[in-house]
Amino acid sequence: MQGASSTFVVLDWCSVCGTRHRDRTDCPGELRPTGPERHGWRVTVETPWGIEAYGVLVVDCGDVWRARILTYPNILWCVPRGGGSIKFLGATAGDAEDQAVSFVLAHCRSRGFTVRDAAVGVPSTRVSAEGAATTPALRKVRFLPLRFGEMRPSNLAKTGNLSETGLFVLTPEPADLGCRLSMHMTLGQGVGLDLSGRVVWWRKEHFVGRVPGMGIQIPTPPAAYLDYVRDLA
Repeated sequence: MQGASSTFVVLDWCSVCGTRHRDRTDCPGELRPTGPERHGWRVTVETPWGIEAYGVLVVDCGDVWRARILTYPNILWCVPRGGGSIKFLGATAGDAEDQAVSFVLAHCRSRGFTVRDAAVGVPSTRVSAEGAATTPALRKVRFLPLRFGEMRPSNLAKTGNLSETGLFVLTPEPADLGCRLSMHMTLGQGVGLDLSGRVVWWRKEHFVGRVPGMGIQIPTPPAAYLDYVRDLA
């Protein structure tokens, strides 16, 4: 990466915790992770130095979630003067990620960078019917044969990843945003599964490291689908 994209001159970034706060007593400390850090939202950006890919990393830090910004493949966005990576805190993974995403988009607007592509981020904490928060859904990479369509599942495709709340479909011709689809997924050994969902995002162009496809939200996943995803390593 070139230029000043990896370091930002913002006076109120704390050199200890990496978050924004003005009073030393508000510092939460080093924010050590208590789980694996995982990739979430991503975006491809056209800059004066060429095409760059930015992303958000999210991890559980005990009572809070922490998000960091990355320029792929491995450059973290840093606090000025060598204070470590900048961080955003939230009560849920989605809260922390949303703050980081807003920062990235504001950075791109202020510098006139063109946002060319964006991919779905980490799912926000889901709430059960009883109102209790449940664990954020994790995406698991699986390439399974799938058919989809508005009236009947007739278009051939493959899955890219699966989670308890949806899936990513690899296809050069994604359906329109908001479209409701019927799907039939082949799990193997002749076992098939019928699903229905809604297109919540899509990508129609191919970029380096990014393939065309669409993200499908499944509002009421059948028990067989949930059991299958939960059993995946």
